[in-house]
Amino acid sequence: MAEPSQASAFTLIAPYYDTLMRGVPYAVWVRYIGEMLSRRGCRPRRVLDLACGTGNVSEHLAGIGYQVVGVDVSEPMILEARRKAARRHLPIRYYVQDAAELDLPEAPFDLCVCLFDSLNYIIQPARLAKVMRNVREHLAPGGLFIFDVNSLYALANGFFDQENLDSRDALRYVWRSEYDPGTRLCTVNMRFLLREAFGEEREFRETHVQFAYTKRELHEMLEQACFDQIETFHAYTFQPVRPTTDRIFFCASRSLK
Repeated sequence: MAEPSQASAFTLIAPYYDTLMRGVPYAVWVRYIGEMLSRRGCRPRRVLDLACGTGNVSEHLAGIGYQVVGVDVSEPMILEARRKAARRHLPIRYYVQDAAELDLPEAPFDLCVCLFDSLNYIIQPARLAKVMRNVREHLAPGGLFIFDVNSLYALANGFFDQENLDSRDALRYVWRSEYDPGTRLCTVNMRFLLREAFGEEREFRETHVQFAYTKRELHEMLEQACFDQIETFHAYTFQPVRPTTDRIFFCASRSLK
């Protein structure tokens, strides 16, 4: 086997991302978003899927009738999303953009979703504050911003550590994380083993880094970006966040001011 390739997050993995995430219940996530919208009495028409990856959530949203635009900073991931949308004849527009430099001609949107702890990948708090201001500028007055983050509890307690070395699977992996309480950064070293044609093995690696934001910090950023009616929930429920919550969902409205 050749020397492993090494890359930053969401580059080499892009062509295999959907295989890696095949166990994720995307429909359940989208249903949960729908329940949030119902609680708010919100019936959006135009939706921005921020950090959309290969477009799995975008496709679910389009499938239930929303007009969807997807954005991701990773060009390899967007190329996969566009390929899938073309094959399935889905009218989703995808852009390669940094969320901190967001500039979309389709704005304003009625709803912005940013799922799968994508905002943890923005490891400079000032830059995340800019993202929230950009989201506000892309929403219609009263529009909703729904997102989730990995909690400090999750990142500090190795929730990223996982592996699948089942020899029956073409894509196998080992992930190991290290959390630094001083910087509040969680570095995840991901090793992948891919069985290619004719049984040849290829190894590649990616390094992912997430920042552990607190609920209070994110709440304050939202307020400073002129969001209100801010709610937080324990993952996939409408229960309050607790000390052992590993994933926190936020739902906030763009101020009418």
